[in-house]
Amino acid sequence: MMASVGEASGSKLPFVTQDDREAEQCFLRDGMVFDLPVVKVQVIEAKCSASYTQILNYLRKAEKMLDIRFDCEPDSKITLTTANHRVGTPPPCIGGNTHLGTNDPISSCQRNLERIRIREAWELVRSAKRNSKKAILAIFDGGVDATHPDLVNQFWRDPTDGSIGYNSLHDNRDVTDHDGHGTLVAGVAGAETNNGIGIAGVADVQLMILKWEHDGGGTSTSLLKALDFAVKMGAVASVHSYAFTHHEIFRKAFADAAATGHVIVASAGNDGKNLDKFPQYPCSYAQRIPSMLCVAGSTSTKGPGTIASWSNVGTAVEIAAPGVNIHSTARNGLYFTAWGTSLSAPQVGAVAAMLGSLGLEGQEITDAIIKSRTAGLSNKFNVPDVGELDALNAVRIALGLPTGTSTTSTPSSKNAR
Repeated sequence: MMASVGEASGSKLPFVTQDDREAEQCFLRDGMVFDLPVVKVQVIEAKCSASYTQILNYLRKAEKMLDIRFDCEPDSKITLTTANHRVGTPPPCIGGNTHLGTNDPISSCQRNLERIRIREAWELVRSAKRNSKKAILAIFDGGVDATHPDLVNQFWRDPTDGSIGYNSLHDNRDVTDHDGHGTLVAGVAGAETNNGIGIAGVADVQLMILKWEHDGGGTSTSLLKALDFAVKMGAVASVHSYAFTHHEIFRKAFADAAATGHVIVASAGNDGKNLDKFPQYPCSYAQRIPSMLCVAGSTSTKGPGTIASWSNVGTAVEIAAPGVNIHSTARNGLYFTAWGTSLSAPQVGAVAAMLGSLGLEGQEITDAIIKSRTAGLSNKFNVPDVGELDALNAVRIALGLPTGTSTTSTPSSKNAR
C-alpha cells in the first residue's frame, strides 16, 4: 500500500472506533512505514491485523480532520514490456565497423549506431575536453548478467558496499537477471566499446541496475522504491520498459523525480496502438511531465525511416530510435538480435546520460534530444513531430554549436517544453 501525503497540522486525532485503533497501532510498529523522500511516497506494509480498508479509512479521517491531502493506492502488479528476440548473431557480423571506428566484431551489423550518428557524437564529446565523469544511467528491469564480458566493466558501484544496484523486490543487492530482458537493455545502452569482443554500446556510462521485477512483472511498491533509490544515488537518467494503469500517485512520484533534474526515458510499447486513444503509462505521463521522454521504435534501415508498424505512438511521443534488428548482450555471455521499443528507449537514455556528463540536467537534456531529432517520421496514425534521435546534433546543442540543418526539425510546442 502506498500513500502520498501533503502538509499536516494539528494534534493526534481522537479516533474512537476499534478499526481506527488497529490502524493506529499498525503505524506505530517498527518497519511498518517506509519513507521514500525523493518521490514523496510512504509505503505502508500492512503486516498486522488492520486491513487495507481499515488503514484507508483511517487516512481519510486524518485528511479531513488535520487538513492534509493524500493519495492512497493498494500495491498492484506491473507488467514488463518485452522485446521479441532470437538467440545468436548472424554469421556476417564480424570484423568490427570502420564507419563507427570500433573493433567489436558484432558492431559491423549495428546499423542503428550509424543511423543515430553516434561515432560523430563520441568524437565531439571527446574534443570538448570537459572535465566530466561518467554519468550514471539507471536500468529499471529484471536485473543483469553481471559477469557478461561486455558489461562487467561498465557498472556503477555503490561506494558503501561495491554493489551495482538495488533489488527493490526483496530489499537486497542481488540483481541477477533471470529472464534476460534487463541484460538486453543494459547492453544496448552501455556495453563496453572497442574491447575487441561482442557489440558496441551507445555511450560509455555507469550502469546502475534496478531489479524491481521478476519473470515479467513487479509491483508498484518495488517500482517506487527503485525510483527513489536511483535518484537519491545520483542517476542522471533512467530507462523504463513496462506498463501500468494510471494512478495519480504514480504521476506525482514521476513528476517529483523529474523535478530533481532526473530524466525518465520510457518505452512506448509494442502493441501498435494510438496512445492518444489508448494511453499507456508511464509513457503517456510525458505529456504532463515536460522533462520526461517517451520513445517509439523506428526502422533501422538506410534511407528514409518510419515508425515501425508494431510501435505505439501518440502525442506523448516526441522522439524515436531504431528498434529493428538491434544486437545486444544476453545472459551467459551470449548475444541476441532483437526488436522492440525496449531496445529503442536505452539508446535515448544513453544519449541523455552522455549529455549529463557534459554538465546538462533535466529539461536541458530533454530539450537537446528533442531539438536534435530528424524530420518527423511517417507512421500509421499520422502523428506529427515524431523524429528520430540524432546523437551528434544533441551533443552539438549541448555544447552551444550549430546543428546540421539537413537533418533537424523544429521542436514541438505540444508539451510546452
